[in-house]
Amino acid sequence: MVSHAVSIELILNCLSRVSTGMLICATLLSPAFAQNRTMIVLDGSGSMWGRIDGKPKLEIAREVLRGVLPRVPQSTELGLIAYGHREKGNCADIEMIVPPAQATAEQITDKVDKLKFLGKTPLSAAVQFAAENMRYTEDRATVVLITDGIETCGRNVCKVGSLLEEQGIDFTAHVVGFGLSKEEGAQVACLAENTGGQYFSANSGDSLVAALNKIVVVTPAEFTFVAVDQKETPVKNIMLDWIIRDLTGAQILAVNGKTNAVTTLPPGDYTVIVSGVDVSGGTEFTITENAEGREVHVPVEITVLSATIEAPESVAAGAEFEVVWTGPGGKNDYITIVEAGVPEKNYGDYAYTRNGSPAKLKAPDGLGAYEIRYFHKQSRRVLASQKINLTAIEASLKAPMEVDAGAEFKVVWTGPNNKGDYITIVEAGAPEKKYGSYAYTQNGSPAKLKAPDGLGAHEIRYIFGQSKRILATSKITLGAVAASLEGPAEVRAGASFNVNWTGPANKGDYITIVEAGTPEGKHGNYAYTRNGSPAKITAPDGLGAYEIRYIIAQSKRVLAAQPIKLTPIAASLAVENTPVPGGDLVVNWTGPDNKGDFITIVEVGTPQGKYGNYAPTGRGSPLKLKAPKALGKFELRYIIASSKRTLATLPITLAVAKVSISVAASVAPGGVVEVTWTGPANQEDFIEIVPLDAAADAKPLGHARTAQGSPLSIFAPASAGNYIVRYKMRDSGKVLASAPLKVE
Repeated sequence: MVSHAVSIELILNCLSRVSTGMLICATLLSPAFAQNRTMIVLDGSGSMWGRIDGKPKLEIAREVLRGVLPRVPQSTELGLIAYGHREKGNCADIEMIVPPAQATAEQITDKVDKLKFLGKTPLSAAVQFAAENMRYTEDRATVVLITDGIETCGRNVCKVGSLLEEQGIDFTAHVVGFGLSKEEGAQVACLAENTGGQYFSANSGDSLVAALNKIVVVTPAEFTFVAVDQKETPVKNIMLDWIIRDLTGAQILAVNGKTNAVTTLPPGDYTVIVSGVDVSGGTEFTITENAEGREVHVPVEITVLSATIEAPESVAAGAEFEVVWTGPGGKNDYITIVEAGVPEKNYGDYAYTRNGSPAKLKAPDGLGAYEIRYFHKQSRRVLASQKINLTAIEASLKAPMEVDAGAEFKVVWTGPNNKGDYITIVEAGAPEKKYGSYAYTQNGSPAKLKAPDGLGAHEIRYIFGQSKRILATSKITLGAVAASLEGPAEVRAGASFNVNWTGPANKGDYITIVEAGTPEGKHGNYAYTRNGSPAKITAPDGLGAYEIRYIIAQSKRVLAAQPIKLTPIAASLAVENTPVPGGDLVVNWTGPDNKGDFITIVEVGTPQGKYGNYAPTGRGSPLKLKAPKALGKFELRYIIASSKRTLATLPITLAVAKVSISVAASVAPGGVVEVTWTGPANQEDFIEIVPLDAAADAKPLGHARTAQGSPLSIFAPASAGNYIVRYKMRDSGKVLASAPLKVE
């Protein structure tokens, strides 16, 4: 063999499998490889104006390319694509600047010197554009992406890499992250990793030179490692794990879940180990100087996989049945039923083997020859199969010939009763997949259906749930329904009133009140007909022409209507006592007293719908309402609950009360103390005598209510001493005024 054509010198000392004693040696294929073709994809986005060590990145890139590209081998076909260099904000700004050809270094550097750096970073689309222009599905193709940013046009760069790797003949993408952070680099490195390329982080002109030297100036030989079985047949459709080490034991490459492994290797001695489910092998090999890429065959031993299936010879279409199986039970292996003769990759209803034997399957809605298969996921092979015949199924329906529109009725049925089967009612001639009210057959026979709000010819159908096929039909006619309403000619706004009605009283039907002319389908306050006649309705807080309606729930159709007039309502407010901050207000009121109406006190100017302390009108008149503790201008409001509208107001000023107490300087023990006082005289306020320095909540030694007027009399304490006579509010316990008293 001529030395320049030698890529790998096999080591005669092969690896030996301990379990079998089998010698494993690598062999070579030597197909002609395509000429080296490399496309540089350059970031022309506006971020290239960013600086490294005070110098714009675009200037560094121009200088580096002018220095490196002349050293690219003349045999290499080199091209240039740029993106983001013509327009701002355009993700389609991608252009072929220089098509791949030999001796293009000077042309490329001249073009780069003239580029404008403006736009976004559609790097995924640019790499895909480069691959397609290099006919990557037909020829070997290498892309070198130089970017200073991450994808900004919504594409998934990792998925693009995986797709190009999967579809390409021999596609590789190398990525140079120019000035990227570690986190940013990780987001674009997967493009290289997923295509067998390399990622280089370049944070200076020197590191950019080093990266390009490794990629485009000196290209290591690339090798494809292919596992071959005992018959020297390449192993296909089995996911394998590959490890390559040098003879010091250092790991050079680790690839998981790939049929083949592809990598570039410098000259040296190596070991390759390959393993998978029931697959193992490996060899030692040497790469010589100036080696060209080749395909390396790595011998492996494959353990034959087997499985068995035991199932019924025939089942009814759509029926559930059990399959007893044996087999490797690998991760994601499954049992499936398919039409006889379909390709191995096809599947129908399935059950994972990890769920144990027997497996439960559901037959499709078909007839004739089918087969059950054990599918081994990792090898993507059918390990066992058994024929099964699908037989026809039938159904029958027995229902009334005529029902009222919207009425509930029963349907007696027979049929396969498979999971998902149902009985439905539709307009006569409706397409197969249309359905109306329905009931699942699993709920038993008879099925309960609700007729639509329609008239004339309809039909009941037994639907095979799996395929939506009609197994049986029965004709049914829908008859007209009517209703009547009898309510008052007029009511007060917000008032409750009774409506006598007649009608079908179907499930969900209701009586409602709406403004005259309201479109069908709208409703106001309502009462369900299931609660009987008369229905109790609450009028809205409105005025003028309204109407009461009987509504068919199923279609929202108005079956009957009666006009009703809403008349105005009024309210009044008055306060019995003097308002004091934090005290009780005794409020006399008149008004509609509708359910939920209430009296509240708020600051003047408070928006409608807001409220403060309140009391419901249901407590009667007068009612007590706690005043705020703050000083200022407030108002009482009568609020209609249904609309939150204020029906009446009364201004209230909360101010410090003018309170005074006058008593004699001294009195004999047990004598009568005459107290002259002024104050708010709220209900149950009182004058009391307590020891000097007593707390506000101290129990009085004597007291009298202010309702007695001024002056009033209180018995003095029986013991001599110093005391206090004070005015105290009953509701808040607040002391408003006091005077000293000496008992002697």
